Amino acid sequence: MISKPLEKLLKQSKVKYEIVEHRKVYTAFDSAETQDLKLGEVAKAVLLKGKKNLYLAVLPAGNNCDFKALDKLAGDKLSMAKESDIKNKLKTKIGLIPPFGSLFKLPVFLDKKLLKNKKINLPAGSYTESVVMTIKDYIKLENPIAGNFSVKKG
Repeated sequence: MISKPLEKLLKQSKVKYEIVEHRKVYTAFDSAETQDLKLGEVAKAVLLKGKKNLYLAVLPAGNNCDFKALDKLAGDKLSMAKESDIKNKLKTKIGLIPPFGSLFKLPVFLDKKLLKNKKINLPAGSYTESVVMTIKDYIKLENPIAGNFSVKKG
């Protein structure tokens, strides 16, 4: 089951989306592999903590955050949020963060590498389901701040 708040958001937004079921996965990397997709077509959401705020960074499954670039984008000093932040602020677990900052009233950063895709595969707050929508609809829905802030995993 996708998260109830996400389901409500998607239905109210009137954007076209598709729910894709897959075997249980805990990472975006595994999600891409399971669904036979390129890592650049699957997004992952990372919760970041700054001095002023929490932020969501949405980037390709096979990449890591470049914190220097993110600090510049946010105008804040960012680091990975702790598991307790995910649990307390987002009321979810690691690996289940849906990349929809509007659900949590958080600013969203979208890595420009994802803009190359027509469609984007996103975590749906479930270990067994993903949401697929056009990148245009995702941008319309979330109004993210786009930037170059991810690097391929070593």
